[in-house]
Amino acid sequence: MRPELRDATAHHRAPAATASAAAAPAKGRPRSEAVSQSILEAALDLIAEHGTVTDVSVEGVAELSGVSKATIYRRWSSKEELIAAAFESIKAPKPDGMPRTSLHDDLVHIGHSMRRTYGPRDMKVVRCMMTVFHEDPEYKHHHDRLVDQRRRFVRDTFEYWAERGEVAADLDLDLAVAMFTSPLLTIFVYGQYAHLQADDTVERFVHHLLRGIGGPLCESR
Repeated sequence: MRPELRDATAHHRAPAATASAAAAPAKGRPRSEAVSQSILEAALDLIAEHGTVTDVSVEGVAELSGVSKATIYRRWSSKEELIAAAFESIKAPKPDGMPRTSLHDDLVHIGHSMRRTYGPRDMKVVRCMMTVFHEDPEYKHHHDRLVDQRRRFVRDTFEYWAERGEVAADLDLDLAVAMFTSPLLTIFVYGQYAHLQADDTVERFVHHLLRGIGGPLCESR
């Protein structure tokens, strides 16, 4: 077992040494999160190693992460759900807060939160999962369920500023979400158009996007 996984699971095997230790505040949640992350990392390692999810099994993930299959199934109901969650875990997290100073500032804030530098393992996972989601409806279902949370976050931002008159009244919010997220994912996550990966790419992209959907910058045309 990998040392870091032994650390994550050791507390489950060690009995309480003293009465005072037994009375100490429970720390199960941090350990649970550490075990969950170990499982996800093991799944990602196996996807990258095999180059396909077909040869990745729950048994293999359990063995590599040093936990039981029951531990995995308490967190994810199926292999497909586990694999989708593992892929989602390598994406940049949603921003904690929003500027709410303008639509432009909010979109730039979200755009920068989507930027992430992927190592060789994670790029292998990204390439593999893009094929899987196109070919397997079950994986796509679980992936779309997780991605929907991010889409709603961006949609809420467009809706917030639509209510304040910063975009065209007839703006299709769902289409606006696709117009915003897809190009940035293509550039920063899927690694296409490498020449566009620059420090000011997000700002330039938001500028052009707002000119195209009737945002505040359209007045400068």
